[in-house]
Amino acid sequence: MYTMAKNDSGGEDVKRKIGLSIALVALVVAFLVSGCVKAIEPNSAVVDWSLQAVDGQARVIIGFSGLPDKALVKAFGGEVYAEFGFIKALSAKIPVEAIDGLLRNPHVVYIEPNIELHALEEQPLWGMDRIFGDESFEFTTWGTSTGSGVNVAILDTGIDERHADLAGRVAGGEDFTGKGSYFDDNGHGTHVSGTVAAIYSNSIGVYGVAPSASLYAVKVLDATGSGYLDWIIAGIQWAIDNDIDIINMSLGTTSDVQSLEDACNAAYEADVLIVAAAGNSGNRPGNRDTVEYPGGYASVIAVAASDSNDARATFSSTGPDVELIAPGVSILSTIPGDGYAYYSGTSMASPHVAGVAALVLAANSDLSNADVRSILQQTAENLGLKQEHQGYGLVRADLAVQAASGTTPPASDTDPEPGTITVASIDYSLSRNAKHMYVSVQLDPVVGGASVSIEVYLNNGSSPYFVGTITTDTSGVAKFTVVNAPSGTYSTVVTDVTAAGYTWDGDFPQQTFVK
Repeated sequence: MYTMAKNDSGGEDVKRKIGLSIALVALVVAFLVSGCVKAIEPNSAVVDWSLQAVDGQARVIIGFSGLPDKALVKAFGGEVYAEFGFIKALSAKIPVEAIDGLLRNPHVVYIEPNIELHALEEQPLWGMDRIFGDESFEFTTWGTSTGSGVNVAILDTGIDERHADLAGRVAGGEDFTGKGSYFDDNGHGTHVSGTVAAIYSNSIGVYGVAPSASLYAVKVLDATGSGYLDWIIAGIQWAIDNDIDIINMSLGTTSDVQSLEDACNAAYEADVLIVAAAGNSGNRPGNRDTVEYPGGYASVIAVAASDSNDARATFSSTGPDVELIAPGVSILSTIPGDGYAYYSGTSMASPHVAGVAALVLAANSDLSNADVRSILQQTAENLGLKQEHQGYGLVRADLAVQAASGTTPPASDTDPEPGTITVASIDYSLSRNAKHMYVSVQLDPVVGGASVSIEVYLNNGSSPYFVGTITTDTSGVAKFTVVNAPSGTYSTVVTDVTAAGYTWDGDFPQQTFVK
């Protein structure tokens, strides 16, 4: 088994054992947020009573060694508010200058501020706010869809189903690691699960993208965050056999293995949508093809990570297989033991997309996995990044649900004026394993949602080798995937472009590509 350990500087120590494993695509945890409050001993910190006082009077709780002495408090100019029968304390208002003297009394154990406590509320989550566009919590989109009735399998380290923010959300699962339980003994799977479907109506902690989706804990990674290839394949098979709609795999390997690709292809053919982390192997300029597998397979949506400034996270893998980008830096979510933690990684980006896919499918149950995938692509927001960094763009829950449910957003003042549209370029690229070819058609001006039809010819054949129609993303690009493209010379003919308010001029560049 290969296991992957990350040191504080981000370097990797790789230990080789027997067989092949798939390691977590996750960065080091930045901060932990405890699910409970740590006790603080009375008088353990110096209190600035001037900050607590109003008109020289401070509201306090006074603890006694025996029965509370109301007469003593009054003797120091205090006013008693309440006496508690089950603890040796009372509440009062006393002059600030009397506090030191009262503390010197041997019967007084402590004096502490009568602080205000507040109802716990959901923590604001920048990633959620970003993918829901201009909406704010509780999101308007949830009035149309919360993911109810959609089954999402989390192929990971398991899930802590006892977590208060995941209570009732885990509908089942299976363990393939030999542990005998799908309980999360690592933390990664529970964090991923919270991003997908944490409860939003319990006024604590965090909330998920699709808070009514049903989670399935498919444990394929052990306590160290690693798992054998056959564990992952068995997990995919389990998902197919148990009517799972969406698989999230926040895991990856640099090894391109046929069995894993075959398993992903079989799931996709069975109408399962597969979402996976793109990988954390990117460099600062993002000039290498580093997407890991299974994200690099054509049947899988590879998700890159963005930060709160809409920039690509420098660790996020890049390449033509990147399909979407989602928040993946300092993401707060659930961890075992009713805790919360900030994690960073494409592992955190992937469940944002899986959650949006659940919203889309719940909004329109007649959609196939290919339909859902197409909607995610068409409604993605162009962040102005390279295609190899963002794919179609940032996943948008609000726009995707609108497209799925048939609702439309208010008319925009920036709708393009009627005019002529042209095909500006036709570009070719290959998947990392060079099995699949991508044909990208760029329109000018940039128009999202335009329909583009093409025919791809191989070696000057008389009949097209590939025919397809797809809509453009928000960057005006229609990206076609020619699966298992054989070697040869390719040429592309654009047969139609349809865009509201535009007329296609009928022109397109004459370009060939040799594979």
